[in-house]
Amino acid sequence: MNWYYKFLANRPYLLVLSIGIFSFSCIITSYVCNKLPDFSDPTVGFEARGTVIGQRLTAWRNLLEESGISGLITVNPKELIIPRAVEKAKIKALNKNKNSTIRVKKKKNKIKTEEKLSNIRLNKIHFDDDAKFVEDLENSTYLNFTNQWDYGKNLSFMTEEKNQNIVENKAKWSDLRQSKPPSQKINISNGYFCDSPRNEYAHFVITSVNHKKHSSLFDITNLLAICYLEQKLSSIDGYRDICQRPMSSKQCCRPWSLPNYIALLTNKEDCFQINNTDIQFVKQLLIECYPYFDSLKLSNDCTESKCHVPENCSQHNAVFNIIQFLTDVEFINVNESTVFLKETMIFLPIARSSKALSYYHNLDKTVLSNERVKVVAMDLGLKNVLFDECLLTDGWLIALGGFFVIICMWFYTSSLFVTIMAIVAIIFSLGISYFLYTIIFNINFFPFMNLMAVIVIIGIGADDAFIFMKIWKCTLSDHVKSSGIPLANPSATCLSELATTQAQNKEALYNTLRHTLEHATVSMLVTSFTTAAAFYASIFSTITAVRCFGIFAGTLVLVNYLLMITWLPAIVSIKEGLSLKYKCLKLSSLSSSLFKCGKKLESGIINLVTFFPIFWMTLLSIVGILSSIIVLYWPKLQLPDSADFKLFVNDHPFELYETTYKDRFWFEKVYSSTDNFKLPLRFVWGIEPIDTGNYLDPLSRGQLNFDSSFNVSSPESQLWLLNFCKSLKQQQFTSLSYGLLLPNCFIENFIQWMSRRCLDDMSGINRYPCCEDSTFPFNSEIFDICLPESISSLYETPREYFMPGLAGPKFSRRNVSISNNTVYSTVMAIVIEYDSTQFFTMSYTEMSKFVDMVESWFTEILKSAPTGLKRGWFISDLEFYDLQNSLSKGTLLSILLSIGISLLVLLMVTLNIFVSFYAIVTVALSIFTTIAILVCMNWKLNVLESIAVSTVIGLSIDFSLHYGVHYRLCNEPNRQSAAKFAISRMLQPTLMAAVTTIVAGTLMLFSSVLAYIQIGIFLVVVMAVSWIFSTFFLMSTLYLIGPQYGFGQFEFPKFFQNKNDNNCVIKRIDIDNRMVHHQSFASENLISVSELVTSESHELDSLTSSSIIKQLDYTRSSNLPNYKKKYSYPRENSPSIGSIVTVLPDDSINIE
Repeated sequence: MNWYYKFLANRPYLLVLSIGIFSFSCIITSYVCNKLPDFSDPTVGFEARGTVIGQRLTAWRNLLEESGISGLITVNPKELIIPRAVEKAKIKALNKNKNSTIRVKKKKNKIKTEEKLSNIRLNKIHFDDDAKFVEDLENSTYLNFTNQWDYGKNLSFMTEEKNQNIVENKAKWSDLRQSKPPSQKINISNGYFCDSPRNEYAHFVITSVNHKKHSSLFDITNLLAICYLEQKLSSIDGYRDICQRPMSSKQCCRPWSLPNYIALLTNKEDCFQINNTDIQFVKQLLIECYPYFDSLKLSNDCTESKCHVPENCSQHNAVFNIIQFLTDVEFINVNESTVFLKETMIFLPIARSSKALSYYHNLDKTVLSNERVKVVAMDLGLKNVLFDECLLTDGWLIALGGFFVIICMWFYTSSLFVTIMAIVAIIFSLGISYFLYTIIFNINFFPFMNLMAVIVIIGIGADDAFIFMKIWKCTLSDHVKSSGIPLANPSATCLSELATTQAQNKEALYNTLRHTLEHATVSMLVTSFTTAAAFYASIFSTITAVRCFGIFAGTLVLVNYLLMITWLPAIVSIKEGLSLKYKCLKLSSLSSSLFKCGKKLESGIINLVTFFPIFWMTLLSIVGILSSIIVLYWPKLQLPDSADFKLFVNDHPFELYETTYKDRFWFEKVYSSTDNFKLPLRFVWGIEPIDTGNYLDPLSRGQLNFDSSFNVSSPESQLWLLNFCKSLKQQQFTSLSYGLLLPNCFIENFIQWMSRRCLDDMSGINRYPCCEDSTFPFNSEIFDICLPESISSLYETPREYFMPGLAGPKFSRRNVSISNNTVYSTVMAIVIEYDSTQFFTMSYTEMSKFVDMVESWFTEILKSAPTGLKRGWFISDLEFYDLQNSLSKGTLLSILLSIGISLLVLLMVTLNIFVSFYAIVTVALSIFTTIAILVCMNWKLNVLESIAVSTVIGLSIDFSLHYGVHYRLCNEPNRQSAAKFAISRMLQPTLMAAVTTIVAGTLMLFSSVLAYIQIGIFLVVVMAVSWIFSTFFLMSTLYLIGPQYGFGQFEFPKFFQNKNDNNCVIKRIDIDNRMVHHQSFASENLISVSELVTSESHELDSLTSSSIIKQLDYTRSSNLPNYKKKYSYPRENSPSIGSIVTVLPDDSINIE
C-alpha cells in the first residue's frame, strides 16, 4: 500500500477531484434514470413475501386477477360464447358494409342508439333506486361477476310475497322505460341539505371540553356551541374554494350536524334558532324510532321506498342520518328513555381528497374549540398526502442535527475545511449508495424507511471522522516529539499546522499518512463491517420494507467507510499543505477552554471507572439481567395489535380518528369492525402456491402457475372430493351453514344436478349424458362434458337467489371448444370454501392456534388423496397474521446472526477469547437494556420497530469494539494499565460520537412524523445505553478480570507474520539527514515498556503486528514501571513498522 500513501501525499487534489466527479456522476445518473421515490402510500411493502402463507396469498391474488375478463381462466364457461359471437358478428358486418348507403344508415342508427342510451343513462342517474329493478329482472349470464368477490349466498325457494314484488317491479320498470327523464333539479330534504352525509365527505369529531364532568352534548348550550364551531369551520380560508354547491347557486351546501338536523325537523331556518323545546322533541323522536334502526327496518332511502316504519321516523331520513352518522354508538340504547351524547360528528360538504390540503393547513393554524366543545379528531382523506409532505418539511430537523455535528466536529478538528469536507463525504455516500441501490442492484422500490438510514449515517460518519482525526493528531504529536521540538498545551496551537511547518518535505507527510491509515483503516473497518453486517442481516427478513432498508443501510455504511479512507485522508493532506492558520486562530482560545473542560471530564470518568469497578459491574449487570426479563418474560416485546400503521403522533387528529373515534360511530363501525367477521376456509387445487415475483418489489407478483399433476375428473378424485366436503363440514373449526350453498362444494350440487331426467317431456330435449343415466362417480369424459354445463346453468340462476362467490371450478379460456351452443372447457383449478368458527382477531396466539388446527387436519386428510389432488393448500385472510409471524421470527434471526458475525470479527481482530467474550456480553446487555426501555415506552414490534431492533446491534457494538481493540493494543502486560490505556485513548472520540448522535436524535423528537420521532427516541436510547455499558461495564470488567500476560491469546500462523519479528535491532531513521543508524541495546540503555506508552502516539501499535503482547518470561520478579527511558526515538521506530521492540533489562528477565 506504499504507492497509495505516496499518491495521497503527492496527488491529493487528483484523488479528491476523481471522487467528486464519480460521486456527482452517480447522483446525476440516479436522478435522470429513476423517478424520485414516491411515499404517497407509506405502508407499501409492509407485508411478508416468501413465507408459506405469503406465497399462498400471492398465488390466491393471481388466481383472482386471472379470473377476470382478460385473464387465463373463467368461472362461467358460457362467458366464452359471447366474445366469439361478437367477433363473428364484426366480421360479418365488415363484409356487408361496403357501400356508403349502408354506412349512412348505420350512422343514423348509431345516433338513435346513442340517444336511447343517453335517456337510459339519465334514468339511471336520477332514478338510482329504481334502476335496481334492472338487476332484479334482467339476469344477464354474461355480466362481469369476477369483480364481485363477496361470499356467496343462495336461496333455495321463493315466497309468494317476493314473487308478487317481482311482478310489480316489472310493471314499474315498464312504466319507467316509457317515461321522460326527470328534471335536473335537486330536491333533497326540501332544499335544506344538498345530499345525505356520507363517508366520502370530510368529517370532524366533536366532544365536550369538560367531558370528565359527564356533560352530555345533547343540551341547548352544547348544541349552540357546536353550531358556532360549525360556523368557524366553514369560515376558514380555502373552504369556499373546495366546498360542494347546489346547482344554480354560489353558496356552499349546508354542513351536516346535529344542530342543523334539529333545525330541519323543527322547521327552523338555522341551528342558532333552536331551543329546549326543539331539542326535547327530537330527543323523544330518536328514542321512539331507535328500535326500528336497531332492527334494520330503518334505512337511508325511506323517502323513496317503503321501510315499514312510522312516517315521522322516515321524514327527510333525518333519524337514520342522526343515528348512523352524527351520534356515537352509545348515544341511545333499546328500551331506555334517556340519552347521553359523548361525541358527535360534523360533516362538511368537502370531498375527502388531496384538494383539501391547503384547507387543512389553515385549520391547523386555527383554534378549533370554544368554551363548551372542541374538535378532537378529523378525517379529511389527507393522511398519506400529509405524511408525504411532512417527510420533506421536517427534513430541517435532520439538517439541524447535521449542523450540530458540524459544530462539534469543527471544535474537535480545529479545522472548518476538514469538517465541511467530512460532511460532504457523508452526502456523497448517500448519493453513491442510492446509485448502487437503484442502478446496480436494480431495486425499484424505495420505502420511506430508507430515510431512517440518513439519520443513522450522520452518527456513523461522525464517529469515523472522530476516530480518524484522533489517530491523525496522535501521529502528528508523536512526530513533533520525535523531532525534539518542545510542545506546549496541544489546545493552544493547531498541531497540524505546527507539524506541517516542521516537516517541509513530502516524506514527512507520507510517513504521517501511512501511520494514520495503518491504524485508522483497521479500526474503522471493524466497526463499519460489524454495523453493515447487522444491517445486511435484515435481508433474511421476509418483509419487503425491512429487506430494502437492510440493503440500503448496509451499502451506505460500507460506502461511507470507503470515503473515510480515501476522501478524508486526501482532504487532510490538502489541508496540511495549505496555509489555513487563520482559520485555526479563530477557534484557538475557545478550543483551549473546551480542551481543558474535556480533560477534566475525561479524568473524572476514568477515576469513576478505576475507583469503583465492582460497583459498576454489579449495578449494570443487575440492570441488564432485569432488562432481559422484561424483554423475554414479561411484559415482552409485543407484536402489533392493529393492522393500521401509525404515521403521526398519538395526539394528532388523524391518528386519534383512526385509533380512538373511528369505531365510535355506526357508519364506520359497520365497515371496520371485525366483531362479526368469520375467517373463510378456502382450499385450492390446481394452482401452485408459489410467488415468482421480485420479493424486493411489492408490485411484482409474478404469474399464475398451474399444477400439471392436477386432475379432478377421475372417479377417484370425485369420490375423495365428496368425502372431503363431508369431513370438512364435521370439523369443529367449520361454521354450520343452513340451506343449499351452491358454490361452496360444487361436487355436491353437481351430483344433484346430474340426477335430472334425460328426456325433457316439455321441450323434447335429450340431456344425455348429463342426466340420471350417468351414475356417480362419473366417467372422466362425462365429467368434463357435464361440469361446464352445470356451472353455466348455476350462473343463469337469478341473482336474487344466487350470488357468485369465490368457490367452484375454474375453467380455461384457451383450451375451449364450442359445439351446438355447448362449451367444452378444461377445469384448471377448484376452490372449496366454507365459513370458519374463528372470528378475525389481532391476537397472534388465537390466530396461530386456528391456522395450526386447520393445517394439521388438512395435511392429514391429503395423505389419502389421489395423485391428482395431492397438492392442495389452505388459505384464508391471514395477511396480518403472516406479518406478525414474520416480525417475531425474522427479528430474532437478524439479532442472532448479527451477534454471531460481531463475535467472529472481534475474535479475528483481538485474537483473545476473553476480550471478545466480555465485549459480546456487554453488547448483549446493551441490547436487552435498550429494548427493555422501548418496551416500557409501549413500543410494539411493528415494521419500524423491527428495523430499530436490527439497527441497535450495529450501533451498540461500535464502542465496545473500540475499547476492546485498544485494550488489546496496549503494550502493558497487566490488566489495570491496559484498561487505563484503552479508556484514556478512546473516551474522547466515543463520547463525541455518542453526544452528536444523541443530540441529532433529540432534535427529531420535535417532528410531527411518528417514524422520525421513533427513530429519534431510538438513537437517544441506544447511544446512551451502549456508551454507558461499554465505558463503565466493559472497562470495569477488563480492569478487574481482563486477560493479562498473554492469557487467552491466540496468534495467526507464522505464514501471516512478519519475517523480521525476531529482529532485536531498532532502526533509527533521521528524517532531516536521511541517515540510517544501527544501534544495539545494552543493559545500561534500557527502555521501559511503561514509558513507551506514556506518549499519546503509542495507542497506534499496529493491529497487524504479530507480537503486540511481548514474549517475555515473567517467572522472575521484576519492577518494570521503575525503569526510565533514556532515549527518545522517532515514530518510525515503532513496532508497527515491522520490527519488534524487545526490552532488555538486567539478567532477571529471560528472553524466550
